Amino acid sequence: MVHTAVISTGREGAPSPLIRFGGLSLLKRALLTAQQVGARVCYVLAHHEETAALQRSLENDPRLTVDLVWVTPHGPLPENIPSGVGRCLVSSCDTLFRPALIQDVEKEGKDGWQIHFDSNHASLAVVPVSQLPSLLATWTQEGRLPQEYTEQLPVRSPGQHFLYRLTQQDDPGAVEKAFLLTLENPRDGLVDTYLNRRCSRLLTRLFLRTPLTPNQITILSFLTGLLGASCFLLGSYGGPVIGSLLLQFSTVLDCVDGEVARVKMLESPLGQWLDITLDTVVHIAIFLGVGVAVWKQDGLAAAPLLGGLLAAAAFISFPLVTRAEKTEDAGRERGGWEDVWIEKMVGGLLTSRDYSLLVLLCALVGKLAWFLWAAAIGAQVFWVGLLILLWKAGRLRRSA
Repeated sequence: MVHTAVISTGREGAPSPLIRFGGLSLLKRALLTAQQVGARVCYVLAHHEETAALQRSLENDPRLTVDLVWVTPHGPLPENIPSGVGRCLVSSCDTLFRPALIQDVEKEGKDGWQIHFDSNHASLAVVPVSQLPSLLATWTQEGRLPQEYTEQLPVRSPGQHFLYRLTQQDDPGAVEKAFLLTLENPRDGLVDTYLNRRCSRLLTRLFLRTPLTPNQITILSFLTGLLGASCFLLGSYGGPVIGSLLLQFSTVLDCVDGEVARVKMLESPLGQWLDITLDTVVHIAIFLGVGVAVWKQDGLAAAPLLGGLLAAAAFISFPLVTRAEKTEDAGRERGGWEDVWIEKMVGGLLTSRDYSLLVLLCALVGKLAWFLWAAAIGAQVFWVGLLILLWKAGRLRRSA
């Protein structure tokens, strides 16, 4: 596992480490990336004239918990350099990648490896930590990293992962757009993949240039969804249509908060909990609103009851889906048929944002009752089925 990192602040043709990409300076992004893959100490290779400015740029950021050791050419060699067991990430500020790239290759268990992306000359390496003293010694003596440290390392391809070396000639906006294309959520449904993500990427690039945090965007999405739910209460044709459009916009914003969190490296357990909880509240409000709208539009006496049953199913499903996600790794290790079905159900329509488009289509043709009947029945089948599968798989126990 990586527990140390060496980050160089630039090489020939590289942009300034203080250039911002996705709301963060290249230096801060490199350090946070190293921190997320497990590094507890980062050796920052910088020249004397830039060190003070770089240090100031990192002040007062509570996210940076890694120990920083600044190393300059012809300066003193750091003390207590680790040289035992472990791995060291060697990269530069102008090399852009996500932590998942390192984490996936690390699963192979090799002592060291290098990754190249030939079309852009991007590269990084993970070397045995025993090489760290010689790497730092060459830098302090000659102002460069030796090339010999990668000669015997096996070469890996980045595969589908993002890996890019940013140069002074690059348009950061175009590279940022390409970076956003790699941020899909594996649980995205068809509507998210082909509609919501296409819209959210445009908004994400705007939000990245604002001080808004992902949690604040989550709250904005929540308020938009509640406003949409209130429009259903009007009961006229226009009210549900406007409410459905606001719901659809809310789902786009729900994509934006996650994208901003991943690009700005602001993901947190609190943000994840807030996102899931407020999404559930919006779903419940929308389902109740649909029940009222169908009652007012069609005079269906059972509509409020159906809306209530649908909202109750969403409320009951919330802890069950949460439990399924928390025990996902245990389920994959167990590999039973119940676990296969649990994974399919949790990634299906009833737990995704895809239902928003169905609501909109039904509202446009004045047939919200179709959605209400189908969803009210299907939601009961969903939570009862998921409960049974979790129980049979033994994943409801506290230790699961």
